[in-house]
Amino acid sequence: MDFRLKAITGIFFSGAFVGVLFMSASQANAVETSGAVGMRLEPTDNVRQSANNPESDVIQRVYGELGIEEVRKRFRADASLSVENEHYYEGTYEDETSLTTGFGLFTIDLIEEFLEWRATFSRTDVVEDSADDENPDTREFRNIFRTGPTINYAISRTMRFNLNGSYVKVDNSDETATSNERAEGSTRLTHQFNRLTSFNIGANYSEIIESDDEEEIQNSRVTLGFSRLYTDGSLTADFGRQEVSSNIAPTTDGRYIDIRATRSALFAHSWSLSFNQSISDTSIGFEDDEIGNVLETDPTQATSQTDIETRDRVNLNVDRDAGSFTYDVGLIYEESDFAKGNYTERYRGAVLGFAPKIYSRLIPRAEYEYSRESFGLTRGLGKDTTHAFTLSLKYQLIQDLYTDGFLRYETRSNDDVSSRDFDETSAGLGLRWEFL
Repeated sequence: MDFRLKAITGIFFSGAFVGVLFMSASQANAVETSGAVGMRLEPTDNVRQSANNPESDVIQRVYGELGIEEVRKRFRADASLSVENEHYYEGTYEDETSLTTGFGLFTIDLIEEFLEWRATFSRTDVVEDSADDENPDTREFRNIFRTGPTINYAISRTMRFNLNGSYVKVDNSDETATSNERAEGSTRLTHQFNRLTSFNIGANYSEIIESDDEEEIQNSRVTLGFSRLYTDGSLTADFGRQEVSSNIAPTTDGRYIDIRATRSALFAHSWSLSFNQSISDTSIGFEDDEIGNVLETDPTQATSQTDIETRDRVNLNVDRDAGSFTYDVGLIYEESDFAKGNYTERYRGAVLGFAPKIYSRLIPRAEYEYSRESFGLTRGLGKDTTHAFTLSLKYQLIQDLYTDGFLRYETRSNDDVSSRDFDETSAGLGLRWEFL
């Protein structure tokens, strides 16, 4: 099959996918939806990101996106869906279709303002090992389904009690990572001190009830916290203790901290700062990854043989609209200690973006990305330092129809393992239809 026939096939796939999404959305009643489909061709001179044997290829990506939100008096649904097909014209990788979702939420009130039933579903891409580059050979997926009742009880005008119980199904496609079923429960007592400030005390517990590797893991924590609204922003914080125990590994305990602060119009910038310190096992990952609080600077999460991971993560994001241009800065520091493997990984990342406002239908952007990642001394993988420069352009041809393109250069160096070095230049040109 030659290049033109494959391109026609890709366009047909895109059109068929548009039809499916459009019919699904049009059949919904009283639902807010957003949707887009597109196709992009991306030539690259080092598709495998190899140090010594670079291979050129052209990647064809056909993708579709659909967001659904419905809010009624006793019913709420909120979910996003993304499907992408990758085709490699030179055959360096097999064709692959991937499906990811946002935090799909379904809630129905069984007894108004007292008892409700919730179901959530998330599907995220992961890799088997944090040292792996994400590509069709290493990409895996993780499905997490939760369902169960929630009780909300107003003890008084200023005090509320919340109790939640859930059945959790975790499905990892990686053969070395275990899939399992869990029981979870949580409770929280909240006191509204005044119109702007509230305090809370909470407890969480989860336990594996069935696992592929028969490992039994219990995760428990207790917390104290508060929430404060202020001019142009908010601050929430929870502090406590957490313990994770296993029948085949030593018990891991430590502090639980979750702090999130936002502020707009501070020195003419908008600010968002978060810090989280928590413990989990690698077969399910962390709450932030599941509910979609993953930023552009964050590394792809890894799933391997089940380990107990203690993770500290700090994210800072700052942006400004200066009228004739916008710019943004994203910073991350992440440190993970693994109990069974007895090693520590560290990741530092930064993204700097600049977008001049030239014309209302033309959106250019320049971006620089930096990351430095160490995989632990005992693993013998050294430290990766990566720099990437990207110029992108999006242009509105007609209403809802856009063309986009980019030019990107990425380089990685490792002082200890030269086989991890690479340079890659890639480009892209595509069409995007935002039909909802």
